[in-house]
Amino acid sequence: MSEDMRDLDRQALPQARAAAWGRLSVSWIWIVPALAVLVALGLAVRAVIERGPEITVQLASAEGLEANKTKIKYKDVVVGTVTAIALSDDRRSVKVTAAMDKQAEPLLVKDSRFWVVRPRVGAGGISGLTTLLSGPYIAVDPGTAKEAGRRFTGLDAPPLVVNNMPGRQFLLAADDLGSLDVGAPVYFRRVPVGRVVGYAMRPDGKAVGVRIFVDAPYDRLVTSDSRFWHASGIDVAMDADGLKMDMQSVASLVMGGIAFARLGGDEGAESAPAPPESEFTLYANRAAALRLPDSVVQKYVLVFNESVRGLTVGSPVDFRGLPAGEVSRINLNFGSDAADITMAVEINLYPERFARQAREKLPMERSQKAIRQILDAMVAKGLRAQLRTGNLLTGQRYVALDYFPKAKRAHVAWGPQIPELPTQPGALDSLQDQLQGVMESLHKTLEHTDKLMADVDQKVVPELSATLADARKTLKQADLVLASDSPTQLQLRDTLREVGRAATALRNLADLLERHPEALLTGRKTSQ
Repeated sequence: MSEDMRDLDRQALPQARAAAWGRLSVSWIWIVPALAVLVALGLAVRAVIERGPEITVQLASAEGLEANKTKIKYKDVVVGTVTAIALSDDRRSVKVTAAMDKQAEPLLVKDSRFWVVRPRVGAGGISGLTTLLSGPYIAVDPGTAKEAGRRFTGLDAPPLVVNNMPGRQFLLAADDLGSLDVGAPVYFRRVPVGRVVGYAMRPDGKAVGVRIFVDAPYDRLVTSDSRFWHASGIDVAMDADGLKMDMQSVASLVMGGIAFARLGGDEGAESAPAPPESEFTLYANRAAALRLPDSVVQKYVLVFNESVRGLTVGSPVDFRGLPAGEVSRINLNFGSDAADITMAVEINLYPERFARQAREKLPMERSQKAIRQILDAMVAKGLRAQLRTGNLLTGQRYVALDYFPKAKRAHVAWGPQIPELPTQPGALDSLQDQLQGVMESLHKTLEHTDKLMADVDQKVVPELSATLADARKTLKQADLVLASDSPTQLQLRDTLREVGRAATALRNLADLLERHPEALLTGRKTSQ
């Protein structure tokens, strides 16, 4: 290579190095943006990786909800954010779209529940006060289903029982709902141990199903022999047993409630707890719930020849004050003659209460036979059914089984489809009959009195009139004799004057003899 060429190479080398360094300094300028892009990509990838599924919750209203602000929480932990709010296709509800966190994915199953938490005042108390400052949020209660879910229908009100809450739910069947409402308390020995969580009409429309939740550890108190009854408000009953009043608590007075107890009382302490979802009957009151069950219930008919006013279906039947049954039906009983009408009262009788020892010691067939023999013997000794007044204020009546030794001989008519027990007229009706007899006797007496007065007018009065006429004549003659100018009166006056003079002479003689007793011998001396 020539010297000139080497010189050219020496001059070009620094220029090339300078150009290379220039290009290298320009590339360092893009390092910061490149790093920012890399960080953004990393955050985006992380967001995609941590991002959970998108869900849709259908709510009745979007009151207080805001897109990109309202949170979805589970146990006060944020697990998602509302991203959009729109009307549903039918414009009857609101469709809320939310982006959920990855950690919330196990919570999103088919039976999960969502509701809006906001301040509420209900039967269960006041809730959601913390949202007064922070605003409402959507709460989630995870379900137990295996299948995942992405579309949900929100609840109108917060559920009273959430999953994993210690306790058990039970079902009650009632004739009517009464004053119960969701949130009404459930009591055991007047202590609140649970609440009503829902109710619905049965498909056949013949009963109402009430769902309750009993908190742990009180749920173990619900056993197979537990009895539930309405404890709503004040239970006031005025029947043949008198006036009864019962109130569970002030809370039940306002919102209603349910109470329960074990039928055997303390004897049922060893009973096993009832399994969840067990169904019980919800009775109208405590007395009906705790009524002892009877394995044998026999129907009898009682025929009364008197009014049954005041006797109603459900009226008690007692034996010397002890409950023996109740009235189940009241009908008219037409005899062979169309005008012969009596009252037929059907009763449910628990004969085992008369022969409990026979029931405990004998098999069922022999026990039935023993009960029949005992009733026959009791009727032979004078056992009768009688209507009595149990409450003078209301006029409520009941059927009393008692002995009447003087009652006419009778027996149980076992032949008809429903056996007939003999009856005895009521004491009040007997008194009315006696009063009616007295009134009839008095009426007859009055009739005899009228006849007597008529006889007096016809026979005695004429004779009395003649006698009175004679008396008038005699009085007239007496008037003539006693007149001041009558001769008799003049003669009488003269006679009286003579009698007066004679009396004066006698008085003077008496005075003389008192002064001069010797005058009887010497006579009266004349003055000189």
